[in-house]
Amino acid sequence: MSCKETVVFFKNRARVEEEYSRSMQKLVQTTLKTMDHHHQGSKAGDAGPATTAMAAASMTTQQAAWQRLVEAHETLASNRMKFSITLNEMSEYLNSYVKTKENVRRKLKDTEQRYQKAIEETETLLEKARIKYEMQSSEWEKLLVKSGNSKAESMGGGSGINGSGGPGAGAGAGGAQNAMAALSKTKNVGSAVSGIFSKHKGATQESLERMGQEAGVKAKVANEAYKRLLNQTNAMRRDFYDVQLPKILASVMGLIEEVDQFLKFSLGKYAYTYESAVLADAITLKPIDGGSSAETSASASAAAAPVVGMVEMVGAIDTKADLDAHLQITARSGGRINRASIPYKEYEMSTRARLYANPKPIFGVPLDMQLARDKHPVPMILAKCADAVEAFGLHNEGIYRQSGQNSQVNKLRNEFDLDAEHVDLRSNAYVGDINTITSVLKMYLRELPGGLIPPAQRTAMLTYFLADEPDSAPSEVTAYSHSDDDLEMVQKISGLAEAIRNLPVPNRNTVAYLFAHLDKVQAFQEFNMMNAENLGIVFGPTIAPPGANPVDAATDIRRSTKLVRFILNNRRAIFEAV
Repeated sequence: MSCKETVVFFKNRARVEEEYSRSMQKLVQTTLKTMDHHHQGSKAGDAGPATTAMAAASMTTQQAAWQRLVEAHETLASNRMKFSITLNEMSEYLNSYVKTKENVRRKLKDTEQRYQKAIEETETLLEKARIKYEMQSSEWEKLLVKSGNSKAESMGGGSGINGSGGPGAGAGAGGAQNAMAALSKTKNVGSAVSGIFSKHKGATQESLERMGQEAGVKAKVANEAYKRLLNQTNAMRRDFYDVQLPKILASVMGLIEEVDQFLKFSLGKYAYTYESAVLADAITLKPIDGGSSAETSASASAAAAPVVGMVEMVGAIDTKADLDAHLQITARSGGRINRASIPYKEYEMSTRARLYANPKPIFGVPLDMQLARDKHPVPMILAKCADAVEAFGLHNEGIYRQSGQNSQVNKLRNEFDLDAEHVDLRSNAYVGDINTITSVLKMYLRELPGGLIPPAQRTAMLTYFLADEPDSAPSEVTAYSHSDDDLEMVQKISGLAEAIRNLPVPNRNTVAYLFAHLDKVQAFQEFNMMNAENLGIVFGPTIAPPGANPVDAATDIRRSTKLVRFILNNRRAIFEAV
């Protein structure tokens, strides 16, 4: 029962008690008139002396009994009227109290709704900022991919590196990419018409890069606005859920407890007044000791359980337990409020866009730097190209001597320069194009800064080979041979092993891996026609490039060719000594 329902109950109860009191008073008046009429009739009755004396004695006893009875009913009617007045006063006071507390509750509700509305409006703005941020980021992503593809097509018909880059693309990577682009343009000079179209494409590429930079700035601005509004929203939510809402709930709970306590007090007052007013019903409402012994014995034998009065019943009300039960029911039906902060949701770029934004170039990058960055013992381009050749290229005639198509070579080079980890040479696109794979590997080895074998070790190795040394000289040491030529070969093997042992660890591992692969290639020379001599011609200038003096270039090339041929013919002996 709520307070409002209790007010209605008190009013109706007061009306009932007032009607009862007026009816009782009317009954008393009627009874008094009847009694007075009978009393007057007895006085005027015609009877004998004996009859008159007996009537007078009988009337006195009856009148006294009825007088006490009527006085009791008159007192009962008066008490009920007082009870009715008290109920009306209690009803009016409780109604006034309820209105006051209802105003307080309405103010608390209005405060909570204002906070909720402010949070909803802020969350709406936050959602708009998030959508704008995602749209700007998506536009930036599209321009990144379009710029990267356009640049790749202008260089070789395939996908390339976006020089402008996204967030995280360093200045060093951009410089390496510009240097490689310049080298590619130097080696692939086209006709005058091609130059005109290249210039036009360059202008388009520049426009795309500028649009990409502008889109990146817009995406960053939208991101900052999104973060700023996110922080404001979370701050407002924390203030509401951690500060304001607990205060409002505490005020509401205090208000509920106060109202419940007052309602309990009002019900207690009603019970006490009712027990005091209804004297005739006190035995039922509030059992007392006394009465005749027979009735007491009968009551004791008939009722085994004790009977309590209305005050005790009202006194058993536990407002806190009732409130806890109400809150548990509300929690189960309505659920919990999610008070956690809204997390930041970062925009997820596609894998291709991330590669353009953060490339891992390998061409023209020092060997030790790229291996330390990629955490591999040998370059991934060497491992993947060697694996592809050994899988489906060992029977190709002229393997490593034949060159691939220029546009396809540049395309594959750009793929490796983005991220070698994502290049799949076993896909159908490259299975039938082995010459492109071998051309890219040779290009990579040629462009290594300082060469695969550094100048110090390269000079030490080439000292064992003379340009005019006859090719008929022994190229492999045999067991139990003690000729001068064999002793010279043993010295060469020992010297080359010492030079390889002095190589930096990345270079030493890469040299060992490369020659192990070339040894497998020459094992199939009856199919591919690539023996140690031919492989030396191809890889000699690549592994040990000639010096800066153009006069000695031809001599250096012949010596490097003999070096590669000798190492291939004696690979096991040399690398076992390393």
